[in-house]
Amino acid sequence: MATVSQMPGADDCLVDRGDRWILAGVAMGIVVRVAMLIARLGDAVPFSDTLWYTAQAKALRKGLGFDDLFTGDPTAEHGPLTPILLSPATTADGQRALMALYGVVGLLVLVVVARRLLSPLAARVAVFVAALYPNIWMHESVHMSEALAIGLVSTTILCMLAVREHGRWWAAAALGIAIGLAALARSELAMLAPLCALVVWRHSPGRRLMNAGVVLVAALVVVAPWVALNLSRFDEPTFLTTNDGTTWIGANCDDTYSGGNTGSWTVFCAIDVEGLDDDADASVRSARQRELAFEYIGDHAGRVPVVVVARLARTLDLYGVSNMISGDVGEDKFEWVAWLGVVSFWMLAPLTVVGMRAMGRRDRALLLPVMVTVLVTTVVFYGAHRIRAPLEPAVVLASAVGVSSLVDRWRSRPRGRGAPAVPARST
Repeated sequence: MATVSQMPGADDCLVDRGDRWILAGVAMGIVVRVAMLIARLGDAVPFSDTLWYTAQAKALRKGLGFDDLFTGDPTAEHGPLTPILLSPATTADGQRALMALYGVVGLLVLVVVARRLLSPLAARVAVFVAALYPNIWMHESVHMSEALAIGLVSTTILCMLAVREHGRWWAAAALGIAIGLAALARSELAMLAPLCALVVWRHSPGRRLMNAGVVLVAALVVVAPWVALNLSRFDEPTFLTTNDGTTWIGANCDDTYSGGNTGSWTVFCAIDVEGLDDDADASVRSARQRELAFEYIGDHAGRVPVVVVARLARTLDLYGVSNMISGDVGEDKFEWVAWLGVVSFWMLAPLTVVGMRAMGRRDRALLLPVMVTVLVTTVVFYGAHRIRAPLEPAVVLASAVGVSSLVDRWRSRPRGRGAPAVPARST
């Protein structure tokens, strides 16, 4: 099976720099993001994880470091990158504008990936999908980490492509830096480090083992200051976050093992923690929550397969959709946008499968690390749109290849009895 880079017209950086379709797609994407930002101006910050990000950004502006704005206690509920990048803004609307700007940057990175990786037709399709796909832009103009995660995953794919093309240590270092930043935005993205290092080892030219090692070292260097800070200030060993216990207990309790919330997460299971002193710090709380979650899993082992299937079905928008939409609304997304995202995913998912089959082995390898990461995160924790968010760049790229593949098949089909096949044309 031919690789994507072997498709017609893919030998000249794929499309001309002034390609009007690419430019139109980028312009449309910017317009959509500006319109969403304008629609969100003046909205109150809801009582959810968004409140932590905005409060932590304010604490950084006040010079308090990563301490709780209200209690002064050390906090590492989430990664530090999002509040750092939000901290220059002094208002909620200013922070929304910053997130929209970061979303535009992520869009541009994804456009570069499409131009360098895909055929001309697939690149154009990818740009328009990235511009209009609600499951990307609905995370922008929101005070959370998903927009940054999407952009950094796109950057990771671009850096893997650079390593494959050049096989140089600097490209491997850039890949490691991108992964480290992704881990500081969303801690589960640290899994990208070994997975991408494996891709580099198998598919990059030159000193493959050295480049794989450079990826791991560079990623470690980026996260090391945050890890060192956490190890020095919490009672229990803490690396990237103290939120793992909250995630575990909220995903493994009665509310998420049966009923309409099966396979999801609920805050109600994470509020009251048995056997915990009132003055315990966040790391002790997390350790206790994790212990209770593991006990619950052991006591309900027969139910785990059902829950895992429900988690996967949620990630694929095949189960608990209304329940997930409610969660999206609680996390500061518009309900109609969330529903539009579900319908869009239903349309793109089959094309993604077609595209993954059409892509060559080396091109598929660029998308597999994030796919595996999201799969593992879903199985181990829970299913939700925010968990799937880092996967969306891969959905955009693979679905665009799927469209291009179907168009090529249509063009090459016989045109009536005795008529010669019409060759596929480069677009």
